[in-house]
Amino acid sequence: MPHPLRGAIRSNSLPMNKYRSCLDWVDTQRQPMLDCVTRFSRINSHSFNLPGLEIMASAIQKEFAVFNEKIESLDLPQMEIINLNGEPELKPLGRAIKIQKRPSASRRVLLVIHMDTVYPPDGGKAAQVIFGENNTLKGPGVVDAKGGIVVMLKALEALEQSPYKDQIGWTVFINPDEEIGSPGSRDLLQELARESDFGLVFEPSLPNGDLVGERKGSGNFTLVIRGRAAHAGRDIHLGRNAIEVMAECILKIRSLHSQRPGLTVNIGMVEGGRALNVVPDIAIARFNIRIEKQEDEAHVWVGLKDILKEFAEKDGISLELHGGFFALPKMIEGKTRKLYEEVKQYAGDLGLKLDWQPSGGVCDGNRLAAAGLPNIDTLGVRGGGMHSSNEFLYIDSLTERTKLTALILMKFAAGELNLS
Repeated sequence: MPHPLRGAIRSNSLPMNKYRSCLDWVDTQRQPMLDCVTRFSRINSHSFNLPGLEIMASAIQKEFAVFNEKIESLDLPQMEIINLNGEPELKPLGRAIKIQKRPSASRRVLLVIHMDTVYPPDGGKAAQVIFGENNTLKGPGVVDAKGGIVVMLKALEALEQSPYKDQIGWTVFINPDEEIGSPGSRDLLQELARESDFGLVFEPSLPNGDLVGERKGSGNFTLVIRGRAAHAGRDIHLGRNAIEVMAECILKIRSLHSQRPGLTVNIGMVEGGRALNVVPDIAIARFNIRIEKQEDEAHVWVGLKDILKEFAEKDGISLELHGGFFALPKMIEGKTRKLYEEVKQYAGDLGLKLDWQPSGGVCDGNRLAAAGLPNIDTLGVRGGGMHSSNEFLYIDSLTERTKLTALILMKFAAGELNLS
């Protein structure tokens, strides 16, 4: 039985006949889609598990071979991290996938999702994928975002059965680093955005089927404070305790929280010290800041610089701040608002009641918007428990979201979707 959410499709509400056969075909794909998500979920594709990401990429390429197009495997630049010594270090990333169909078409759409998950490798133990109550599938990454990969795949297959397919060109981009802020794929996303009319991103929808609308901007920062080591008994007066200074500094940084509407500060990790009888000479804090308005970025930087200046004046103390904002806020305005309104109408054609809500979360939709590309970034499946051991998807949402995406693509190909 369909899960009793407002996203459930009513079969007597299908749109006009010219799209019906392709949409009906989607209903026949329910079990293959479910099988595909299950296979994907059993592959550990943590952002830094490079062997797992290679296996995941191969599995994706096998599925997308149905389009008989060249599948590009793209190397990404390494990611800079700050190690436990407070020094920059390069960390390799997985490879992205790019597929194009009819790149010279006058109408172009970009479809984006990620293959990486937050779940670390577990020593070779197979991921647990189980069927639950209320028409659910539970497993790592089923919602975020392996279900979205399958929705993208089947929606494109439906489009390719449509008589309008030759009127549209599409590009698929699947990256291996979204869960860590897309550090290696950011430039590629912006390059592809400039070649397209709009973007569709297959992050999970909200549990009731609604889209995410406005998104906050986000920045990750690493603060390194260096002091002076000394014996904690005999020479404690000669030391400069980096952890104590960091504790004071963290309170100042945390005071930025809520200075502007929607501005949040989360101190996520603190590291430092070697032994209890040594005055610690290094402390490292890693924190995240989110903003609602682009102009708030300047306010944050002014605040951080003032804090650093205050503590840098302490005897024997030095500070280094690394990082910055990796995603600007996404606003629902102009062509983006028009796209949302059109898709809301198409959902109604399918018997869906769909709206959008703001979110503090960040995804590649932020990065496409920063490049000027109108986009909807939550066309993936419905579910919940993201980033936890209870992650699940509602099975009915596989065909539900595929039909919605296929209808968007076919209406765009037929010239019925106009963002001007």
